[in-house]
Amino acid sequence: MKTFDGLQFGEFGEQDIELLTPIMKRAFDEDTKRHLDEESGGPDGYDDGEFLRKWALQADSRAYKISKNDKPIGALIVWINDNNENFLGNV
Repeated sequence: MKTFDGLQFGEFGEQDIELLTPIMKRAFDEDTKRHLDEESGGPDGYDDGEFLRKWALQADSRAYKISKNDKPIGALIVWINDNNENFLGNV
């Protein structure tokens, strides 16, 4: 695990899905309440782990669990392409 300014980044694995799905659900639901005036909402699978399973564990992506003081706070998913056209898919 690498640490930068108190944030720790470690490789994302299947075991992280159950831990991070509630965090992802809270984040998307909060945005949905603020911007759409609805109780909940997000991309398909954001609330049951399927989004992370589909995108974070994909062979073409790199995913990292983010922690602060050893407490998980989120994840990020990136695609690093050979042509240097890279893509930040999710934070």
